[in-house]
Amino acid sequence: MKKTIMTSLFLLFSFGIFAQNQVRISYVSPDSIPSATLDLMDFLDIKYMKMKIHGDIKGKKWQLWVNESHEGKITSKSLFPYAFEFSDTLATFVFIAQDQNDTLTLVCKTPRYSMPKTKYAIDTKNGTAPPTPYILMETLPPTPYTTSDEINLVAYTTGIKRIHQGMDAYDFCGLRYAKTDPKQWQEKFKLPRFVYFSLRLE
Repeated sequence: MKKTIMTSLFLLFSFGIFAQNQVRISYVSPDSIPSATLDLMDFLDIKYMKMKIHGDIKGKKWQLWVNESHEGKITSKSLFPYAFEFSDTLATFVFIAQDQNDTLTLVCKTPRYSMPKTKYAIDTKNGTAPPTPYILMETLPPTPYTTSDEINLVAYTTGIKRIHQGMDAYDFCGLRYAKTDPKQWQEKFKLPRFVYFSLRLE
């Protein structure tokens, strides 16, 4: 009986620690955007992604990082010169992106600061038939995040290249639901150049 009680207490304690350190991301549907605005965004080929980060983040400092993958090499840099602090257990981030001629222009709105327009190189191979399609994609983790993890938020990427009826096709769902860390995308899926954004907590 005593052993059973001790085991139960240990499990409760372990679960409590895990819950304290857990961080979850929920991606928000763009349905709340007026239809006329969605039509304009579609005409201008503007992509939009909004996410809510919730969990044991209040009081923790954070930095937003951009990670550019090209030819199997990932280059990472912080987007801000110093760390910000979460003031609540819930935070919202918004990414807005547009690409033209192999250049991605992106803006990110964070809980404390809006990033100015920033340009990144991508690999759409514009001028060929057809160009490689890119989207803003969720970066679903293989296991739940904790506060000690690097938390991947979103990627601007193409899909996994397939051959369908003798033509090139791109499988976005296959990449999204593979739940693979973007660090492994180039090796596992042979993706061309892509960009992804991540949070690091202090």
